[in-house]
Amino acid sequence: MALYEKELSFKTHVVDIGKGEQYQPWFLEINPRGEVPVLKDGVKIIPDSARIIDYLEDNFSNGDTPRLIPLDQGVDTRQKVSYFREIIDKIPANVVTVGSFYHPDLVHKPRLPFIAPVRAVMKASDMKMSARLRKLAESNLQAKDALLQKAEAHDKNHALVVDRQSYMKLLEEVDTLLTEVEQQLSPNKGSTENWLVYDKFTVADIALTILLERLNNLGLEERFWANGKKPYLAKYFARVRQRESYKRTMPGLMFHIKTLIQGITFSSN
Repeated sequence: MALYEKELSFKTHVVDIGKGEQYQPWFLEINPRGEVPVLKDGVKIIPDSARIIDYLEDNFSNGDTPRLIPLDQGVDTRQKVSYFREIIDKIPANVVTVGSFYHPDLVHKPRLPFIAPVRAVMKASDMKMSARLRKLAESNLQAKDALLQKAEAHDKNHALVVDRQSYMKLLEEVDTLLTEVEQQLSPNKGSTENWLVYDKFTVADIALTILLERLNNLGLEERFWANGKKPYLAKYFARVRQRESYKRTMPGLMFHIKTLIQGITFSSN
């Protein structure tokens, strides 16, 4: 989304995480942690969404290229952008995602790509992931330490998501965050002029958009903001979905259908 917001030209390569392509030797050479996204700029490899955005800001913010971290709005605005970006990025969206597979009664009408067949496949994959990572570590000495660390992190997250009380606590943390976002948005009263921090779309808006999209697709919007619970957040999300960068970033229906078919085929092999 940041690439589209900055109006940069780039090529994409889809890594099929449903098939575990991120753990193939060719990808582990790029990112030994086996995580997406990754940005390749010439010979430079930049992993992690936050680091990628910072790299883009540092290297591609001249002339007419829009900035996502304001430098001309004063210290207070810049600090507020950084603050909201930081607290939003702290929410472990993937943990929230997997936990919803173990506690389906907490979600309402999940959307693509998290419909029932996909949820079943991803839950089964989660249950096998620790053993799979450890097996991969033994056959890939170069990435062994990173894969073993990832396996340990997975074990910790798995223990959290299967325990209902722990998962509910995580959802409460999400709600606390979104309540603060609602308070930040409320002075705007659904204005079409301002975004999360001020009248320009920033890295904080990107972080919030990605989180809201995930929660919405998981079927958690009714829990957090729909039906009048957080009206300004609901208006914000409806508005951001009309943004061109959102439309170009989020997968379309045909992509979801293709991924669903491939995922089911892969899980049955």
